[in-house]
Amino acid sequence: MIGTAEFDKAGAVTADRIQNWISNEGWPIGLRLGTEPDLMARFTVSRGVLREALRMLEQQGVVETRRGRGGGVVVSQPSTDAVVEAAIPYLRFRGVRTNHTFEARRALELSMVPLIIDRMNNDNARTLEQFLEWEGTLAKAPDEFFERKHTAFRGFHTILAALTGNPALELFVHVLESLTFAAYRRNRDTGQIQLEDNTIYERHCAVAAALIAKDADRALRELDDAMALARDLYGEPDPVERLKARAASILLPDK
Repeated sequence: MIGTAEFDKAGAVTADRIQNWISNEGWPIGLRLGTEPDLMARFTVSRGVLREALRMLEQQGVVETRRGRGGGVVVSQPSTDAVVEAAIPYLRFRGVRTNHTFEARRALELSMVPLIIDRMNNDNARTLEQFLEWEGTLAKAPDEFFERKHTAFRGFHTILAALTGNPALELFVHVLESLTFAAYRRNRDTGQIQLEDNTIYERHCAVAAALIAKDADRALRELDDAMALARDLYGEPDPVERLKARAASILLPDK
């Protein structure tokens, strides 16, 4: 009889083998992989180990188990939101602060500009324009914007990342933008944000216009300015600056 640690490891190894099989087949969504006995025989594992593997894969959105006649384990499409929402608590646990997030975002997003411009065509330009039409409407009705129930936030910067054609960049930016948006909501709810949403929207319009015009230098400046505005708006003060401000308040107290 194997212990809990060995059991978990066997389940993880089996989950990895099943996922590799699916990936090698081209990830055919809806493909029936077989029943539990089929998979137990294919991977030479016990029912308990297989079920642990399937539990892991179902949490990741890789497969789903259907009951009844014609049922079995079926390939599904992983949810981006599930990945993003799982990453946010982990990053908070690691002590990632808002300024850390902006450092990472700046490094990633400025590197995306040449890729976006290289792939800019009528369809991508229209994607930007349609998003800005939607965002412009919400900028006039911010309460509706903040009625969102989920943490995962697919905003302007995630749309830009999607236009690079690089799924890894899109996922990384999606995680970071969602983390930033969570801080934005938190600060807004506590009254710390006074700037109108329309100001951010105008910045986004300027970035999009430069990208559509394929003006790399202007796009870099506009994107950097937009992120600097957001960082100043709901980022955290630099620790050194906080100490200076604290020292000044002690040495020069208000009269």
